[in-house]
Amino acid sequence: LIFVSTVWAQSKQIIVHDPVAIEANNKYYMFSTGVGIAAWVSDDYVNWRFLTQVFNPVPEWAKKEVPKFDGNMWAPDIAFHNGTYYLYYSVSSFASNLSCIGVATNKSLDPADADYQWTDHGPIINSVPGRDMWNAIDPNLILDENDEPWLAFGSFWNGLKLVKLNENLISLAEPQQWHTIAARQRDFE
Repeated sequence: LIFVSTVWAQSKQIIVHDPVAIEANNKYYMFSTGVGIAAWVSDDYVNWRFLTQVFNPVPEWAKKEVPKFDGNMWAPDIAFHNGTYYLYYSVSSFASNLSCIGVATNKSLDPADADYQWTDHGPIINSVPGRDMWNAIDPNLILDENDEPWLAFGSFWNGLKLVKLNENLISLAEPQQWHTIAARQRDFE
């Protein structure tokens, strides 16, 4: 049996899948699973309005890396570090671990700001069927007690992983340091 759990955020006006939010300049910005990643804004963290799609069109590399990719980018994570916003996201297809985690950066979250421009840096982690028993989805940036960046990610496939990032937060640190956070045996037959 496979149990699938879905996280939903709900206000009076909207229902979104895999939400993440951040405060910036007295506004709240939320990003959610959807075609090109949906971006929302709120003044009070209760009433949300659609702002834009982060990617329109979605990055060309996504379909090349994951041929069954349908345009829905999953489970974004947003972080602010050293004057830059980092948006991590998943590119995958249902019931497959042929997946990627990409990252985009921006100086502002307000489309009216002159500094607003998402720059996609492409995939930083790929999982491949037959090679990896984990899935490159559901990213979450973590800074440890020494301000070292790590990316946690994974799923029910065969657990959660943790990998160290470079100081630029858009590439893996070398030599690569991979750790298992949690795992369970799974029958793939």
